[in-house]
Amino acid sequence: MADGWHPPSTIGTPPAHRPLPAGPVPRFGAGSKAQRLPWLLPVRPATPGVAADEAQLGDLTVRAASLVGPGHRCAEPATARQDAYRIARDVRGDHLLLAVADGVSSSAYAELGAAVAAGTAVNVLRRRLDEPDGAARLSATELFAETATAMRHEAKRRGLDPSDVCAVLFTAVIPARPAPASGERTLWAAWLGDASLWLLDENRWVYTAGDRKGASAGYDSNAVTHTLPADPHAVREARLAVRPGDVVSLVSDGVGDGLATIEELNAYLADRWQLPLPIASYLNDVGFDAERFLDDRTSVTVWIAPDARSRPPRAGEGWAS
Repeated sequence: MADGWHPPSTIGTPPAHRPLPAGPVPRFGAGSKAQRLPWLLPVRPATPGVAADEAQLGDLTVRAASLVGPGHRCAEPATARQDAYRIARDVRGDHLLLAVADGVSSSAYAELGAAVAAGTAVNVLRRRLDEPDGAARLSATELFAETATAMRHEAKRRGLDPSDVCAVLFTAVIPARPAPASGERTLWAAWLGDASLWLLDENRWVYTAGDRKGASAGYDSNAVTHTLPADPHAVREARLAVRPGDVVSLVSDGVGDGLATIEELNAYLADRWQLPLPIASYLNDVGFDAERFLDDRTSVTVWIAPDARSRPPRAGEGWAS
């Protein structure tokens, strides 16, 4: 067509909570002007603007995506993506290890702080879990102290001050298979800062753990009380029983603040993420367009197979198409 490609007509009327995509990503409300501007480049080579992964471990299906926010990528020069995530496993494949880190924007090398925090955390967790009875002896205090030390060492190696590499961090460990008797498993979580954990409860995402900046200071506030590497002592931890069919998401505040304050976004992602979806579709959802939501976005979602008690999937087998 001379005037460009046009999408086919939509058959039927979607539910009210499902916005029609306005462009390549789902839009909520008027959207953001920055969303429609070109992506520019940061001055120094840094992390890629987009990262995404998918994985299967035991009864767990994983999707992960991180992308630079609209407010960072359209500046001249652009700001590097300051979020980071890591997904890993222990040697025996008994546990899924997750980390989501968010660099503090006021730090000169926030992207470095986030990358070191997330990478160190999963490596320390893997080492602990490979020890005898390691799962029962997980210590949030030790984990975050060791992560803070690694961040300080990396800053010193590069001639930087520790305040140049500040980040917040959320980590989680999920058993790859359920307890034989109950079918449940215990998720261990440890966090410092405003990354958070959400549980899918039928038609909405429910906040479960983390420091919810948006609940008290407003979703557009940049105030963070504690960060790494300065405050590892402020770490908190929790254990959560999860069941067959549960879905959990670890998110940076770029996603968590949206889940907390935009009802349409919460309902849309609850509907879309009922089952594992293609990684490109997942990434597209994480890149949602909403007015004043300009921060980087990171989300790691884990689906627990609904038939986990009766039939662990074979190697390489998912439980939903």
